[in-house]
Amino acid sequence: MEIATATKGRLRELIAIELQLPVDEIRMGVSLRRDLGMDSVAALNILFAAEEEFEIHVPETELEGVDDVDGVFSLIERYRGVGGPAPGAK
Repeated sequence: MEIATATKGRLRELIAIELQLPVDEIRMGVSLRRDLGMDSVAALNILFAAEEEFEIHVPETELEGVDDVDGVFSLIERYRGVGGPAPGAK
């Protein structure tokens, strides 16, 4: 559970940086496109940042059905596998 909490926190930070918003506006369940103004370029940048941060590779086609923070988190967990290292862990 601690790993999931750390992952969600770091993911929220990555999204906030890309969308240039305060991290407290990036909440689970919030629509990235409708509520936060994410466009396709920002979506790709978030994906690339998440891939680098969590040492995974997610095909770009996976983004098509993802519109909220929960969906991005699910992608990370699916490609990293549950129980992977926490962000920053070596």
